[in-house]
Amino acid sequence: MSQPIEAVLVGAGNRGFLAYGAYALRFPEDVRFVAVAEPDDGRRTRFAQAHNIPPERQFRSWEELAERPPLAPALVNATMDRQHYPSTIAFLEAGYHVLLEKPMATTPEHCIALAQTAERYGRILQIAHVLRYAPFFRKVYELVRSGRLGEIVSVDWRENLSYFHFAHSFVRGNWANTERASPMILTKCCHDLDLLVWILDRHCERVSSFGSLTHFTPDKAGPEIPERCTDGCPIADDCPYYAPRIYLERAPNSALRHAVSPDPSPEAILHALRTGPYGRCVYRCDNTAVDHQVVLLELEGKLAVSLTMQGCSHVEGRTLRIDGTRATLLGNEARRELLVADHLTGETELIRLPEPVGGHGGGDVGLMRTFVRAVRGEVASVLTTARQSVESHLIAFAAEEARLSGRIVEMREYSAVTGRSWA
Repeated sequence: MSQPIEAVLVGAGNRGFLAYGAYALRFPEDVRFVAVAEPDDGRRTRFAQAHNIPPERQFRSWEELAERPPLAPALVNATMDRQHYPSTIAFLEAGYHVLLEKPMATTPEHCIALAQTAERYGRILQIAHVLRYAPFFRKVYELVRSGRLGEIVSVDWRENLSYFHFAHSFVRGNWANTERASPMILTKCCHDLDLLVWILDRHCERVSSFGSLTHFTPDKAGPEIPERCTDGCPIADDCPYYAPRIYLERAPNSALRHAVSPDPSPEAILHALRTGPYGRCVYRCDNTAVDHQVVLLELEGKLAVSLTMQGCSHVEGRTLRIDGTRATLLGNEARRELLVADHLTGETELIRLPEPVGGHGGGDVGLMRTFVRAVRGEVASVLTTARQSVESHLIAFAAEEARLSGRIVEMREYSAVTGRSWA
């Protein structure tokens, strides 16, 4: 049996602790974390204790870690969006193979520079487009690429965020303000754009987009509404975004509670809601992320694709419709169901996928497993290289430019802008 690879974790928040750290604890034969860098004392200590990391290998910043010779061959970078570029450049130059959380960077130029740097130094730079590894989307890929649907004519793809997830991450949370993070179409939908590029295997030629922030704004609440849900809100019983109800009663995802407080007790959650960002009224935040957006893509061969993101869904999960000349494919991620309707026979096949193991529909396990194999030399197992990820990231940036400008963006011209054209 192969020895576990040694790895360093940078960023011990939800993804670092619950996804990557959990994988190492579950599969100790694959990977062992030997160092951690995290500015938050509590998160750093928690991760270090879980993985038996000694004090001399615990760092308060990625900069402090990057100044030292590599402590392991591999590094998982789960920092916030705007730290991805400077930290990853430093770690690639230092000698690490890197698994980098999405989005890979917050400008087109930085995305390209990351891919170029990895190739120049001969390093693995795998981007965490985790859904490529989820059984549901691998099955979609298989059905489309098998030719069973015939020639693909039209694609309708929807990213449905549950109302409480959207409020948590994009109104109250880390990705609410685009000046601190990135545009919604990049932070959330780079998953979807990556899947479309991967599944359809065609280059994008033109992009248009419409969307805005319409609901989570100060004008939606009167002066009687307090700054925090815990300050005696008079409409608490009627508001679906009332924080104590969401985090203490309804949020089915423990990761959301985990973000509010590492201590899951009701007392700790309530204290965090009284003092932290997740207890703020959704109409009193400094959020700028759009709450809905539609992106229209024209791919090679005049294939029309629509992508809709909206943050008011009753359930979490993508839905899709792919129409081909021989069959139509309908998909519901939340129900783990795919329906193929054959045009010739009129017959339908319902495909039900089993309950996945691990987060992101089973994709977290596959992502880490392929990174481990890549570091061991099995490069062919990596589905998400930096070079492949650049294309879908550029589409996201072009979509945001199209939304803001109100015009159609020609991808050939957009990619030819200085610094965006590369070989």
